[in-house]
Amino acid sequence: MNVLPADEPIDPSLWERPQIRTALARHDISTVYRLLGGAGIAQRRIAQLTGQSQSDVSEIAGGRQVQAYDLLVRIAEGFGIPRGYMGLAYTDAVTRLLAASTAAVIEKDDDPMERRTFLGVVSKLVVGATLTTAEVDLLTVSPELTPAPRRVGATEVTQLKALTSALRTYDASHGGGSCRDAVLAQMQWAESLLSAAASDRVRPALLSAVADLKTLAGWTAHDLGLAHEARGYLAQAVRHTRDADNHAHTAIVLHHLGRVPLDNGDPAEALKLFQLGQIAAQDSRSAAALALLHADAGLAYAHLADQRQALAALRRAEDEYAHVDADDNPEFVSFFDRGALDTNVARVLSTLGRTNSKHRHDAIIRLDQALTEAPASRARQRAFNLAWLATCTLAEGDLPNGTRIGADALDVVRDLRSTRILDHLEPLHVQARRHSTSDTDQLAHEIGLLRSAA
Repeated sequence: MNVLPADEPIDPSLWERPQIRTALARHDISTVYRLLGGAGIAQRRIAQLTGQSQSDVSEIAGGRQVQAYDLLVRIAEGFGIPRGYMGLAYTDAVTRLLAASTAAVIEKDDDPMERRTFLGVVSKLVVGATLTTAEVDLLTVSPELTPAPRRVGATEVTQLKALTSALRTYDASHGGGSCRDAVLAQMQWAESLLSAAASDRVRPALLSAVADLKTLAGWTAHDLGLAHEARGYLAQAVRHTRDADNHAHTAIVLHHLGRVPLDNGDPAEALKLFQLGQIAAQDSRSAAALALLHADAGLAYAHLADQRQALAALRRAEDEYAHVDADDNPEFVSFFDRGALDTNVARVLSTLGRTNSKHRHDAIIRLDQALTEAPASRARQRAFNLAWLATCTLAEGDLPNGTRIGADALDVVRDLRSTRILDHLEPLHVQARRHSTSDTDQLAHEIGLLRSAA
């Protein structure tokens, strides 16, 4: 293995390798350092670029986690890694630099000579002539930040809610990786609105709208395996909903917040967050929010192998949902419809069904219902449901249908940018490998390829 000389820059193409990109997105710096070592980059060189001691680099490469934001920033800047690869927000200093560069561009625009040169460049583009480096630089744009209004009214709140709704639809259809950058860019604008003046009537609605966007920011981060970032945005959303005195919205944010530890193997912590959400839902008298949080608790209990509590929570969720009034259902909970409830119930039954065939049979019925009821635009939900249905069907011994449904699930997964759905293919992978037919072997092979390429 060739070792990179101490003064030679690191090849930027390294950051495009799938394994390194995935590790960067998850803030898995241990894996990043090990992969760099495999590429011939010595720990001394890593320490030099990141401002760490060599012993710290060695400990991280050995498995020590990196969670400190300032160290993650030093790593990104030291290696020249695009910040977006690590989900790092830009600092105020960077924003000031962007503003300064924008001012320079504006000054150039006022120069008649620059405008004549620009016209010449456009003429060369039209006739297909090759541009010089200086001419290419002339086309560089540093966009000016849109100034925030001094006062926010109902119009700005409506616009923010509409944009968030559109981004949420895109997230559900294509996965968090498809729209996360757009969500983060929109969040910068939303934050600026909080500094503007607003009436006592508008302020709570604004806080709730910003909370909804931050909930989406947290959810897209969670969908990409960025748990630390997800928790941060969702906690900010809880603060905004509390400031808005909107208990139902607080409950919905706690639903999303609880899903982060649940999907990362800590159902006990998730249950505590869901129970806090139930308190907020009760205070709000929102039947939809309360039904959702009870269904969430049922899933946490199922993962804790507490069948009695899991089934009791499901019964409570069903009872509460029966009282949902479609005309009195806030926008931020509108995603929780009958198909979403069936999905939650089916997931609980699928989890219990790992050891109980009766629950597995009931899960298959609910999954069929959920797949029929859910809108076609919710591709990620469809992928989850197909994967669980294939898993349960294979476990029931119906190999032809199980492999067919599994193949359908993978077709949907391939069009999604979601780390979370790839992680949730593991039970299906296990079931496919338990059987020894050409179809199940092929299914297992294709799942392995998808997960390894992430």
